[in-house]
Amino acid sequence: MRAIDAKILDELEMFFGDKDCFYPLREWFGTAKAHWINLERLLTVGNYIKKHNPSIAEKISAHDRRIVDLFHKARDFANVWGRKHKEKNKLSTEDYVEATNESWDALDEWVATQEKLRHSILEFMKFLHSISES
Repeated sequence: MRAIDAKILDELEMFFGDKDCFYPLREWFGTAKAHWINLERLLTVGNYIKKHNPSIAEKISAHDRRIVDLFHKARDFANVWGRKHKEKNKLSTEDYVEATNESWDALDEWVATQEKLRHSILEFMKFLHSISES
């Protein structure tokens, strides 16, 4: 692995190793671009390794797809939520009272999606590190 790739992985591991690496829902849709830039750095490292280790290309591609799918799912939920609540600065008690089980379930799913995304990223980085050590 190139030294620059190892440095990128170390930086991303520090970032995604923090359970609070993702922003709250209200801020997430505004920071999705920053999240995507970090993921592009990770995917670039994966693509470089894939080019030089064709035997593991499919495993790397599977990790890529999972991470991209989870990212889009989290981003899309945040974007929809942001459009629905754009005019409100803070949620009122009435907003919580009016929330349905479906909306709470969707929010729970969004939180779980973020954690799955974080876990998938860390798993992918661990995989990439293991390749470079073998």
